[in-house]
Amino acid sequence: MNIKVLFLALALSSSFFIAPSCFAKTVLATVNNNQSVILDMQNMTCAMCKFTIKKALQGVNGVQTVTVDSDKKTAQVTFNSQKTNIEALINATTNAGYPATVHPEK
Repeated sequence: MNIKVLFLALALSSSFFIAPSCFAKTVLATVNNNQSVILDMQNMTCAMCKFTIKKALQGVNGVQTVTVDSDKKTAQVTFNSQKTNIEALINATTNAGYPATVHPEK
């Protein structure tokens, strides 16, 4: 009887050590799917345009953060590449009246 109790206690206590490592792997996999892009925005004529662009981009599944700079006429977007892609982001802004292109790297 004591061996069964000891085995059960050992099995239960080992799950506390295994579970955090499984969780950590899941978090790492999610972080690695993040991608960022800067889009050059067309048709931005006023400071209010940035709110329409931001709302359009936030409506795309997988988008995590959006920062629109009305002075530079750009939008920086961080998104989950497993859920969406750059083409979907450009389609969203184009449909809102603001065609976009990928900002060239310097």
